[in-house]
Amino acid sequence: MIKIINKDNNLIDEGVLKMSIHKFDVKKLEKLNNPERLNMLDLNKIITELDLPTKSTLVDIGAGTGIFSEKLLNLIPDSSCYAFDISEEMIEWMKLNRINNLESRLNVGLMDENKIPLKDDKADLAFMITLHHELENGGELLKDVNRILKDSGKVLICDWKEGKHHHFVKKECIINDLKHANFKDIKEIESSEKLVCIIASKQ
Repeated sequence: MIKIINKDNNLIDEGVLKMSIHKFDVKKLEKLNNPERLNMLDLNKIITELDLPTKSTLVDIGAGTGIFSEKLLNLIPDSSCYAFDISEEMIEWMKLNRINNLESRLNVGLMDENKIPLKDDKADLAFMITLHHELENGGELLKDVNRILKDSGKVLICDWKEGKHHHFVKKECIINDLKHANFKDIKEIESSEKLVCIIASKQ
């Protein structure tokens, strides 16, 4: 079993974890935590398009250092967020450097690549920032994203545009994965020069 932990080290939720081998890279952490990453996206425009409930439950999948978790929590004041990553080192970093800034609004936990350790119908929004290109089977993860979303829930996927980064995923692949996972109302949002941003709703 795994633990999802808040700032007081209290157990929030639990689920079965299949450990993934992931070698921690300090240089990658510094890159993931670069505040310039926040400037790649017009998050205010994205939030307007998403039209989320006032008190939303967010899920950051592949959270890294949780930089986007914190930013979205600041932009949506009454929301709370679960931040998941397959790296134990990233989880420890967030516990030491991120949770205390956000009182009890951010909870962090380990996940398997295709399994999110949350109950069904839990979240209003799941989001993945520059993660999709790293997935072996994006459709399988998105099936589990569909499971944890409420009936009105939405997913946001942002990843590198072709030609903007040496690692990228074609927009058509993301759309196909969303269709495979039974999402509807799939829509691209023009909110970044470097990233393709797609939102979709639970079927």
